[in-house]
Amino acid sequence: MFENETDSLYPGIRLLLPHLDKDRPAYGMKEVVLARYYIEILSIGKDSTDGRKLLNYRHPGASKQGALGDFASVAYFVLKNRCPEKGSFNVEQINKHLDDIAQANLEKKRDEVKKSLQILLRNTTAMEQKWLIRIILRELKTGLSENSVLGVFHSDALELYNICNSLSKVCQDLHNPTIRMNEVEISLFSPFRPMLGQRGSLNQVEKVMEGQPFYIEEKVDGERMQLHKGNNTYKYFSRSANEYTHIFGESADEGFLTPHIAESFNSSTESCILDGEMVIFDPSAGTFFTKATNHDVKSASTYDKGFHPCFIVFDILLLNDRKLANVSLQERIAVLNTVFNPRLGYIQFVERKNGTSKTEIISALNEAIDRREEGLVIKAPSSVYKPNVRNGSGWLKIKPEYVDSLSDELDVLIVGGYFGVGIRSGMISHFLCAVAVPPDQKGQHPSQFYSFCKVGTGYTLDELRELGNKLKPHWQPFKTNKPPQNIALAPGFKEKPDVWIEPSKSKIVQIKAAEIIASDRYKTGSTLRFPRLECIRDDKHWYECLDLKELEKLRTMAEGKLTYQHTDMDGTSEPTRKKRRVAARVEQPRTVAAHFRPADVSSVTEVSKLFAGKEFCIINGPTSEPKAQLEKKVVEHGGTFTQNPGPETYCVIAERVNLRVNNIIKDAKHDVVKASWLIDCLNQVKLLPWLPIHMIHRSPTTEEKFAMQYDSYGDSFTQDATQESLKKVFGSFENQEKATITTDEIAEIEQRYFPDQCPLGLFRGSRIYLDQFKSLDDPNTAIKDSSLELTALQLRFYGASIISEFDEIVTHVVFDERDLTRLPELRQIMRSRQQKHHFVTQDWVTQSIEKGQLLQERPFAPVPSV
Repeated sequence: MFENETDSLYPGIRLLLPHLDKDRPAYGMKEVVLARYYIEILSIGKDSTDGRKLLNYRHPGASKQGALGDFASVAYFVLKNRCPEKGSFNVEQINKHLDDIAQANLEKKRDEVKKSLQILLRNTTAMEQKWLIRIILRELKTGLSENSVLGVFHSDALELYNICNSLSKVCQDLHNPTIRMNEVEISLFSPFRPMLGQRGSLNQVEKVMEGQPFYIEEKVDGERMQLHKGNNTYKYFSRSANEYTHIFGESADEGFLTPHIAESFNSSTESCILDGEMVIFDPSAGTFFTKATNHDVKSASTYDKGFHPCFIVFDILLLNDRKLANVSLQERIAVLNTVFNPRLGYIQFVERKNGTSKTEIISALNEAIDRREEGLVIKAPSSVYKPNVRNGSGWLKIKPEYVDSLSDELDVLIVGGYFGVGIRSGMISHFLCAVAVPPDQKGQHPSQFYSFCKVGTGYTLDELRELGNKLKPHWQPFKTNKPPQNIALAPGFKEKPDVWIEPSKSKIVQIKAAEIIASDRYKTGSTLRFPRLECIRDDKHWYECLDLKELEKLRTMAEGKLTYQHTDMDGTSEPTRKKRRVAARVEQPRTVAAHFRPADVSSVTEVSKLFAGKEFCIINGPTSEPKAQLEKKVVEHGGTFTQNPGPETYCVIAERVNLRVNNIIKDAKHDVVKASWLIDCLNQVKLLPWLPIHMIHRSPTTEEKFAMQYDSYGDSFTQDATQESLKKVFGSFENQEKATITTDEIAEIEQRYFPDQCPLGLFRGSRIYLDQFKSLDDPNTAIKDSSLELTALQLRFYGASIISEFDEIVTHVVFDERDLTRLPELRQIMRSRQQKHHFVTQDWVTQSIEKGQLLQERPFAPVPSV
């Protein structure tokens, strides 16, 4: 309640709109921290089912359908049997304990936070806890927007909130529904949401400025800040209405900035509200740091390194209690110039100049690109200050990355995903992207990828669903105790995804960003600033993404800026290069070389519809059928031709690969077919199908089709081979490395695929020693005209391996039963071995072949005569 009122809706409204409640300090808790508190308070085991649900609330299986990724819903099911069935707290008590949690967090008193949460758990139901969690997370998910709630309270409530950023002030000042907005003004020490510039292009400037002169201001790359001064008291508020007076100083005796600027204000300036950007100044180099340098202008630790803050002012809203919001910008600037005297590196005016044409803006933008600045803000001198207004404000911001041709686009590979919340709950809403580590050998695909950036903007909900459906079958939960081997994250998993995907199953996406900045959250040691997804590169394979070498080249090219080219009057880019003198020369008539010229088909008569509806781009042909002749024949048979392949082009025809053909191949959009195919079609007057031997290059669609129809050598899976086709297939082996296969491997293949259908593999796997040497293991003593020579041929024919040395790997020893003189010696050797051998006569071989199966060896054992 407020002192001058008997009642107020403020306690209830702040619970309905927790994300707008700036009067209560931050709770300092996200889902995982809350989960740990609940696990500790309720003595839930971290590795128990409920403990894992709370800690891994985003993972599929942690919750019921519809609650995926919603921590509050997951917690409800965990707390359902642990909370009282009926709550006992009212709104006032709820607000008190929420205030206690926020204050304890501010004072870093963890035990007090735990105590307040414990009291709430004992006095609220599981359903009430679900809503309390959402209040603490400042995301209620009721479907009620601030416009709905504040609109019911007062018709001007939302507009006032956009100015003052204070629910308590809105409820107090508009308590009486008869009070209107124009009676409530901007006041000192009450923060408001600042006026914003709408995003624009070079071609929009003259329209937005209505043909009138304008101001061209440098777009300062800092933190938007308001400075409120009332006599000797100073307060600083961010764009989000958060106060940072404790950093910059409330008086001339404290803080990192106020002591240095208090004397800069003119003695006549008693009170004022200034709007500007807070940046970090490096006095040793005399330069400003941008936000991309990862120095936080709002952190005290930043200024322990010898740096100090500098406030760059571009507007004024109040001077000595006089409100200036409804005064034109031109008048406000005139007033602003009387408020303080600039002090280099501490408080300065923004760089501003007058402009009247697009040419002046282009010149200023190119200068900003050269100075590695963020861009420009174009302002109408007649514009009034409209808090929290962007479109129609009269301010236009132009950044180099808004001009398509000025910004490099990066093709990176999706390797991870993050579950969404709100409208994106239940789906992967953000993606972790990576770059490839170049392989050791040229021609190999990369096997290692380094995490590089996280992107979650640039696509509609429908586009997100479409991409999600493509990747959904391949997502795998990310486990820190078993991370994927081919995806490297930063040490300590500072940026780890909820799920990951095998690179070969993923997609390349095209990312656009402002610049590459240093970051320890990614394995590359850098990341992108303001990344947004431009498109999915379906025309690229997973291994064709950006690699570390290319990334380093981009990073060093323009100090990390991805916009380093100049623009021109058409808004297109031009490389920034030094001009050089060009010697005058006599202009000669320019003609196209004869072999590049299109054929003259004015007198060609159509003879068939062979190529009807098909457009060809013929680059070159054989000597016997040059380009122009082939083009005429295409027209004769009902087709058309073009000099530059486009979306309607059936294929590109070439006999030789030259520079132009290589460029078409790199573009990877068209099939490049040998001229011999076209000539065969003409000779047979028949549109022949493409075969692998016809192709110089295959488009992704054709590649996919061929993969289903042919093996890597061009042999068809479905069509019977002919003598001619086999010659062509075998001819493709000439440049292939010869493959070798062992007898064991042949046996394994036969057993796996043809266990009952390979009679010629009858003895496959058998290693046979033939007793055909007078002296054991000595081929030089071979018995002349031995009958075992024929047996050896039979055994080889049926897959056996013939061994010339009686070693331990021998499976069978075959004897001629008429000569068993070496049998005792061989038996003596076998007795000394662990591995035993089968001793058989020739009959075992011949009868096994006759029966088509291996017979038992025992009946064929050699028996010496008595």
